[in-house]
Amino acid sequence: MVITLINRMLKHFGSIISYVLHPMVVSSFTFWFIIYRTGLSLKDPDFIFLLSFFFSTALPIVTVLIFIKMNLVKDLDASRRSERLLPMALGALFFLVGFIVLRELDSPKIIQGVMFCGIINTIIVWLITKYWKISIHTVSMASGIIIFWVLGYKYIIQMSIILILTIFSRLITNSHTLSQTVFGALIGLTATYAQLVLLFI
Repeated sequence: MVITLINRMLKHFGSIISYVLHPMVVSSFTFWFIIYRTGLSLKDPDFIFLLSFFFSTALPIVTVLIFIKMNLVKDLDASRRSERLLPMALGALFFLVGFIVLRELDSPKIIQGVMFCGIINTIIVWLITKYWKISIHTVSMASGIIIFWVLGYKYIIQMSIILILTIFSRLITNSHTLSQTVFGALIGLTATYAQLVLLFI
């Protein structure tokens, strides 16, 4: 009885963490922080943030909600592996259009870089997801951590705690195995670092 209650509480806690650290939240926060808190010189930061939010977060969320209504996707996480492929393909397309728009507006390289990482990381995850359900949460969180690291915010303890919390939330909710979460984190760390350093920094 007590063990069942504890497991239920842990699962509920894991669900809350999963939503708080959802890839869409991580993406929005990353763009917001870069645009408003890093001292970038922007003529119209609100417009750049709105564009970034629209292509990286708003369009993907609306797409998934439409798919839920059409019974193509079960929930906001697209919990089933097969359900993830179409939303991710469209997500990569949204990131691509967002990147082109930001490039045409000559927005700062780091903002373009974050959007570009969204394209490539989504394609990598899509290719893996065809065969194996990798954790998008840990890919996204690790990617965000690397972006902040490259920007000079090297808080390794705090960043490690957030990444561990993300992994824990996916495990306790039975959304992924340990290998799926760890591999997702490794993809996010290495792919994002390589893209930013080689192409945008």
